[in-house]
Amino acid sequence: MDSESDRETIAKLLKGRTMSVYALLLTKEKMGVRDIQRALGFSSPSLALHHLTKLAELDLVEKDVHGEYSVIKTVRAGSLSLFVKIGKVLLPRFLFLITLFSAMLVLYMLFFFSWPPSGGDIMYLALSIIAIILILHESRRMWLLKPF
Repeated sequence: MDSESDRETIAKLLKGRTMSVYALLLTKEKMGVRDIQRALGFSSPSLALHHLTKLAELDLVEKDVHGEYSVIKTVRAGSLSLFVKIGKVLLPRFLFLITLFSAMLVLYMLFFFSWPPSGGDIMYLALSIIAIILILHESRRMWLLKPF
């Protein structure tokens, strides 16, 4: 199989609970079957094992001699494409836009804002605050809909 068909296969199979297991493993170093079952609230360890087997067949995770699983390949598919992995933390991608707009607003207030505010100052402040609120709302929605 070529890499394009590999990506398509992974995207098709990496959904639902399998995605939850994979996303959880992305945030942990190693986990056993029972740890995953408890963390995701699965009804039995065999359900967790089923999803781990699917991930292992896709060469995304591997099992060590102690029976613990870890991620060996990181892919951005499905809802994971909305997150950025920094260390062992998955953060919504929009958080970087919030940082940018907030920094722009603070710099504007420090260096360009004049008193009394002109129409341009008020418009810039209003648009910046609206943009920050909208992006915060979308980041919160993504965070609540985390894949795990």
